[in-house]
Parts: sequence; C-alpha cells; structure tokens
Amino acid sequence: NMGIHSYATADAYRDVWRQILEHARTEYGVRDVEKLTGQHVSGFLEKKVSESVAYATFQQYAAAAEKLAAALNGYAERHGTGHHYDFHGALKDVRETARELLTRFDGSRAYDRPADVVAAVAKENHHLAACIQHESGARVHELSQIRAEALRGISSDRLTGEERGYFAMEGKGGKEGLKAVSVETYQRLEQHIAQHGVFKVNEGSYRESLRKAAEISGQRYEETHGLRWNWAQERYATLQNHGRNELQAMCEVSREMGHERADITMHYLKGKQ
Repeated sequence: NMGIHSYATADAYRDVWRQILEHARTEYGVRDVEKLTGQHVSGFLEKKVSESVAYATFQQYAAAAEKLAAALNGYAERHGTGHHYDFHGALKDVRETARELLTRFDGSRAYDRPADVVAAVAKENHHLAACIQHESGARVHELSQIRAEALRGISSDRLTGEERGYFAMEGKGGKEGLKAVSVETYQRLEQHIAQHGVFKVNEGSYRESLRKAAEISGQRYEETHGLRWNWAQERYATLQNHGRNELQAMCEVSREMGHERADITMHYLKGKQ
C-alpha cells in the first residue's frame, strides 16, 4: 500500500525512520511519533547535508521520509486519529539545498563577478529577478509569484542599520519568512507589481537569460543558485564588518537562508575570496 516492493527496501526505510525519530527526540524533544512534523524531518535531512553524505544517499533518505508520511497517514486512517502528515512541502527546500551542495563540482558555485552577470541580463523582469536573487539570497521558485500583499515596506536592517526593502515568502511549515533587497530594487518590484498585479518569472526562460548573461560577462554559468552563493558570502562578510564574529555571522546567514542548521553555511563559503 505504501509502494514498498521488497523486504530489503522496507528494512532500509525502517532504519532511516528510526534515525529520523531519534533526531526528533534528541534535537526537538519529540517522544511521540504521531507528533512528528515536516520541520523535524527537514532538520534531520539538513543534518545529513551538513555531514556531506553522497547525493544519492541523501535521495534515499528523502524517499524514506516521504514513505514515513505515508505510513503515518495509514496508521492515522486505521485508528481514526484525525491526523494528517505531508512532508513534501517541508522537504522541498532541503532537497534543493542538497542538489546545490552535494552534487559533484569543483570549488565554489558563486560567480566571480556577480554584478556583471546581473547587469548582462537583458529582459526586464529577468534582470529584476537576478537583482532580487543576488541581493536577498532567494531561490528562484520563491520569485514565482510575488503579489502586493507580500510587500512589507522599507525599514532598517536590524544588524547593519542599512535601509532595505522587505517582502514576505512562505517558509517551512507555512511560517512567513522575509527577504531583503536594496531600496532601488524594492521600488522596482513595487512598480512592477502595481503595473502587472504580480511579479513572476518562468524559471526555464529565466535560467536561459542567466546562462546568456554569464556567457556575455565571460564567466562560467553557475545556474540561478550561483547568485544565492554570492549572497551568502557577501552577507557573511557584511555581518562580520558590523561586529559579528564568525559563528554569529554563520548562524544569521543560515537563519536568513531558511536553514535549520548553522553549519550548512560553511558549504556556501567554499572558495570565498
């Protein structure tokens, strides 16, 4: 019923389930399997990313986590508990993080000259998307639908005092997260939404624009998450320049990226100049 078709796979999945539950108990104090949430599962998977497991191994862990939700839903249905488990949304970001950090590559995925890449993006809404990514560290799917109700206005960065424009996005577990961009970019975003009703980009065509921009600027194409790497490195340096030590800066960058674990930031700092 859960789509597990061999005893070997069932044994492997049960082993991962035990690890997930042990992590939930140790890190979150959860002692009842029925109280397991997507946050607990994504926290476990982030731990595996921070341990630099092979990408194929991570995929096995993620698949087991999805089957755990199916098992819990089956139990809930049989016993009439009224609970429902859906880890897919909570795992979306950590899956993308794993793809960024665990697939094989040489050195850093950050662009050498990110400003040149952004400047070379021709199409207006793609250029705006590139500015937002470079200035906020947002993932491309987080830019797919930004509406007026997500705009939060201009205010001072609580850590640097710099004036920034903020917009909201849905984070893990449905909680609201905020992304910050320059005042100029925020005003462009406001104007675009006022004119079109929503800011959105087609991910495929945006990636193609960014690929061409990388070629024009004479740099290797690092996909859309290359700008996210640039943001992480630049934000880390900025926070240190404003009095945060290495650990404090690393924790803050991880929090702003939406990660559960601070040590994931270390991956983004590889090859930092």
